[in-house]
Amino acid sequence: MSKKNLTTEKSAKKTLRTQIENKLFSAFEDLKSIVGEKKFSRHVKKASKILAAGAKDPKPKKVKKAAKPTKAAKAAEHVS
Repeated sequence: MSKKNLTTEKSAKKTLRTQIENKLFSAFEDLKSIVGEKKFSRHVKKASKILAAGAKDPKPKKVKKAAKPTKAAKAAEHVS
């Protein structure tokens, strides 16, 4: 069984989550020394997950197909 090659591209939600984590880390650096490194990083990850949960991935727009001509329109073409 062969393994499939997976792309390393992250989804938009994951990149947003990492951006939020980085901003929270830089905004609350003084709390890191008070609370502790491990606990602080855990809380920042949870907060970024909650904040990123509201973001939705944009769905591709559906293209409408052209309407098929009706029987009456086809009959009018043949008559003329």
